[in-house]
Amino acid sequence: MLTPFRFREYRLLIAALSIVIFAEGMWTVVMALQVIDLSRDPAALSLVATCLSAGLVAFVLVGGIMADRIPQRTIIIGVEAVNTVVVAAVAMLGATGLLRIWHMAVAAALLGIGAAFFFPAYSAYLPRILPAEQLLAANGVEGVLRPVLQRAAGPAVAGVLVGATFPTLGSGAVAALF
Repeated sequence: MLTPFRFREYRLLIAALSIVIFAEGMWTVVMALQVIDLSRDPAALSLVATCLSAGLVAFVLVGGIMADRIPQRTIIIGVEAVNTVVVAAVAMLGATGLLRIWHMAVAAALLGIGAAFFFPAYSAYLPRILPAEQLLAANGVEGVLRPVLQRAAGPAVAGVLVGATFPTLGSGAVAALF
């Protein structure tokens, strides 16, 4: 399972992916708590969550096509740059008191679109940096990291951070991680 770590590019990629997965886990909680802070209406949270999913579903085919035509590394870096700007904008708007539900919906849609480009690019990039016999182990590493960081650690840290402070600080932390 550890043999893919012999490759420098894989170590860099999996380290970056770990941070991104953790940030995505944090964003899930930060997004929900930020929306709840802005509006106690459950429909607002449903709208924002739907925008995230809709962005992903609407663009995943385009993301796959682009991963075949544009260098995958470029796509991955571009997506993370956009994610950083989007979440930093949410943090800035929140810090200035200008954040509204529609900002959160647009941010969620953009993050969903980013995921639609990220996953195909990542999936195509991995076999380019690792020999075929290492791919199963690499997928196993990601299979362990994703639930631990995205479903457990990220949300837990975000819950404590936001619970102890306020949602905008959580957005800032997520932007820094992206």
